Amino acid sequence: MEVLSAEVYQAVGVAGFVLYMLSYFLLQIGKIEGSGNAYILMNLSAASFVLVSLVHNFNLASALIQISWIFISLIGLIRFNLVKHSLSANR
Repeated sequence: MEVLSAEVYQAVGVAGFVLYMLSYFLLQIGKIEGSGNAYILMNLSAASFVLVSLVHNFNLASALIQISWIFISLIGLIRFNLVKHSLSANR
């Protein structure tokens, strides 16, 4: 028995797509930085949403891409915040 309807999974996946596109658009027009928290968090959220949507209609290749994107985003988020903390501690 499915917990959520197919439409809900699809909506979550589309939200992930929108976040991917929005983050890249904002990066390209200079509104956010590629190494900043906003870009990293938007991509982490996007990958998580798309991964959730795959629960309904699984695709191994897509799942591996999203898991990799989540892992890389977490590394970037940790690195960004460690560097930020290190810089503020040295002042």
